[in-house]
Amino acid sequence: MRSNRLARRFLRPIYIRPRRIGRFLHWVFPALHNQISQGAASERRILAIYDTSSQPFSVGDLLILQVASLVLCQKHGVDFVDLAIVYDPTNPASADPVFAATITQDNVLQYIGSLVPLAQVNQNLGSLFVFNSQEQLQNLIVDNADRYHVWPSGWKVGTREYLSPAIFNELLYSHYKEHGAIPYLTCRPHLKDWAEEFLKDHAYPQVPVTINIRNNKAWHQNRNSAMDSWIEFMRDSEGKYPVKFIIICARTEIDDRLRDLPNVIIAKDFHTSVEQDMALIHTSAMHMGAGSGPASMAWFNSKPYLMVNTVYKTGEFFSHPDMVPHVESNIQRFWFAGPMQRISNGPEKAEVLIKEFENMWPSIDVASWQSEVKSDKSEEEPHVWAK
Repeated sequence: MRSNRLARRFLRPIYIRPRRIGRFLHWVFPALHNQISQGAASERRILAIYDTSSQPFSVGDLLILQVASLVLCQKHGVDFVDLAIVYDPTNPASADPVFAATITQDNVLQYIGSLVPLAQVNQNLGSLFVFNSQEQLQNLIVDNADRYHVWPSGWKVGTREYLSPAIFNELLYSHYKEHGAIPYLTCRPHLKDWAEEFLKDHAYPQVPVTINIRNNKAWHQNRNSAMDSWIEFMRDSEGKYPVKFIIICARTEIDDRLRDLPNVIIAKDFHTSVEQDMALIHTSAMHMGAGSGPASMAWFNSKPYLMVNTVYKTGEFFSHPDMVPHVESNIQRFWFAGPMQRISNGPEKAEVLIKEFENMWPSIDVASWQSEVKSDKSEEEPHVWAK
């Protein structure tokens, strides 16, 4: 008995340190991990890391990571994703100078709180971690090396590589080439139930179409929505289509002229959260608007959409020439997108919005959407949407 205690006392420290070093190397060199540490698929999980020292405090980028985690689930044959958000409390938003000027040690948890709800659109989510030090994250990885497939690798984290290009060019591109499709983002059941009730109360019997408006006065103002064009388009749609436009944006981005349009409601007037906004995008019939933030929810879905004021060039973000081809002179489409999932180059004009909406509308099963109408709303006058 005494010899056993002595062995544990003197040999255990000698054993633990090399084991931890070995496990750390497994994370840094994923190929070594795959060869040496093969656990049963049912016992493994994906650990997806979002480090704000290298990734921006961005809705869109974190949604893209969620899709990447679903690809990794299929690749490794596992059922759950654990998400780890890690930040440096002394310089929490160093990845982007715009965010760095706003997000400080004093208010970082407020902004972290805006990222956490984005986990709600990962149907495979298991656990959620928030760390304020790299050491805590490394301890989790090292102590659970047999449990996790970790992405990104320690090398990518250490070199502070921006992840979204790697996700598109490596994970999503390869997965689509092999399977002919990519996973879709799906809201959790309670959020879908909330969104369906919202639409019944505020949209039906009109067909719900979400519009993502961008009106950020602080940065990238060239990406802001051309509000005169949107308002002209919505006025043109009145009486022509049985549609209710649901505006998705921050409260500070609301254009008051929208409230004068009878076929428009503004989600933030009902105090929606970011996860509720994404649930509305997920459950609507169609999506339109700026290619920022919640728009990623529409990219990774089957519904028709029009993203505007965006031009993607091979080599700047996408490395393969077939990833965002031009299907018309001013229209592009992601390689994994359907024919009614389109990207309009340049600032939006009313005539473009009108034309593209007219092209997408026949893909909507209007009768099916209107069959969802509550009985007390079923006698409202029908609309004529074809001249």
